[in-house]
Amino acid sequence: MSNISFNSDYNLNMQGFNTNEAFNPVRLNEMFAQVLGSISAVQARTYGNTIDVRNFAPGDGSDQSVQIRAFFDAAKDGDILLFTPGHYKVTRPGLFYTFSGRSVIIRGLPGAVLEMSDQGLSIVNSSHVEVTGLTLKRSTQASWGAGKTGISIRNSSNVLVQNNEISQFTDAIGVIGSNSLDSPSRNIVIRNNKLYDLGEEPIVVRSNLSFVIINENDCYRYLGDGILVKATWDLHIMNNYLHDPILSTDVDYDVFTGGQQGTNVPKAGGGISCNNEGGETGARNMTIHGNNVYGTSFGVILAGFKGAMVTSNVLKNIRLTSAISVSFLPTPFNPNNIKNHEFIIQGNFIDSILQSAPTAAIEARTTVGPEGLDIGIIADNIILPQGNHWGIMANGNIIVRSNYIAQAGIAMDLKNGVVAIANIIEPGFETPQPERMVNIYDNVTFSNNSIKGKGTVIKILGSRNIITGNRMQYEGKWWAVHLETNNYKVEHNLIRDNILTVGSTADGRYLYGVSSINDGKNVVIDTLQDHNGNLYQLADHLVLTGPNSTKWKIIIDAQGQLKTTKL
Repeated sequence: MSNISFNSDYNLNMQGFNTNEAFNPVRLNEMFAQVLGSISAVQARTYGNTIDVRNFAPGDGSDQSVQIRAFFDAAKDGDILLFTPGHYKVTRPGLFYTFSGRSVIIRGLPGAVLEMSDQGLSIVNSSHVEVTGLTLKRSTQASWGAGKTGISIRNSSNVLVQNNEISQFTDAIGVIGSNSLDSPSRNIVIRNNKLYDLGEEPIVVRSNLSFVIINENDCYRYLGDGILVKATWDLHIMNNYLHDPILSTDVDYDVFTGGQQGTNVPKAGGGISCNNEGGETGARNMTIHGNNVYGTSFGVILAGFKGAMVTSNVLKNIRLTSAISVSFLPTPFNPNNIKNHEFIIQGNFIDSILQSAPTAAIEARTTVGPEGLDIGIIADNIILPQGNHWGIMANGNIIVRSNYIAQAGIAMDLKNGVVAIANIIEPGFETPQPERMVNIYDNVTFSNNSIKGKGTVIKILGSRNIITGNRMQYEGKWWAVHLETNNYKVEHNLIRDNILTVGSTADGRYLYGVSSINDGKNVVIDTLQDHNGNLYQLADHLVLTGPNSTKWKIIIDAQGQLKTTKL
């Protein structure tokens, strides 16, 4: 038999990023390539003895608690505990067995089942942990908040948990790092496990962990978060499948909640979450890539971190909240108001939000931190909310670029420094009174975008915005561009060089909101073609002059109607 040794032969030349170092995805990928390469290099080597469980227990489904404890006691550092085919049932209140200070290697062959009456296995203070190929199940279903963990690993490094099937616990796999921020537990790999029927989370990693890979796990029928991350650094969550969680409408929902009710009991299992609700140090340097998240209460939620890449994920039928959310706000999930730095949300596919109340497919906020590095990029995503929802809500120093949005109530809601360029916005979700397509507040640059829709194309609710070079096709019955002067100061906006085409079915106003209050305080110079084919140059109380040009004076009256005078 072969095993992975992470002892003296496994000596990676890697040091964790310090708290002041910038996020470096190239370096991070190199580190994880080294981790995986080292695993492959040492997997063929064997350390210690192989101990067969059948030398201790019959594997006949009877209570074999004494025999299995003797089996575990027999292992010394580096020995392999081998579960050959059979049904090994054990009973004991609390954790059945704790390996303390030993290098632990547990392997299961196909057909080997280890059944626990209460909690599973605990491994603490180990320099090498390997649990592979094991079917681990609890005798009865554990409920929300019960604290019944399948595999619990604490203060241990060089951990490999793969190819296992774990069910009916509260958490399937829980890894808690060291007590020292300066000396974290490191090199954790959790991959290709089948985790289901869980009262809370399939996978939890938290508290001073570094160099962590969570890869290709299949997680379903659970009530908590799918993958929960706290205080973990240099992390890859890749190619996992989170789907079909427990729902409040399921006939066995009460079994998973234990009959509990209240705001803390979920109505549906979630997706991938990174937060600091317990006051932990913020996570750093995360890659969340290539995951499929279907039918969960949320998709990806991040709060209080430094450096995150959320790329190429597929999120479908998200039930309760945003598909992808980034927030710095002080909430129960970020009580210490840890700031975010540097995130990229790119190349994701979001299809359908099932919540009836409006929510956002992608919602992101930044704030100016002490290093001045708060910046986000939302790019190249395909977003189909399929309902009266926002496509993208962005607030702060965020670049919103080259996204495709269709079937949204409001395609974009942009505030406080957002730069939105080269996005394609297709017609929104159909209602008797379609919503506006884009909301623009203060200090936003909105340029070179393509917009089609029956709702108001652009609604401006603030000042100092630059809106240039957009191509807009309007089919609505209201107005194409709306200066919202009720309750908002709309001044010093530059709206020019946009091309507005009015569809044949449109009978609304072209520009609305010009009044004596803001006369002369905004610049509007756009090209407009109405549904009769007439071409105008539209201006807000400006006379257009120039060599060989027709001179027009364009005025918008109090009812928002276009009045033209040829000079």
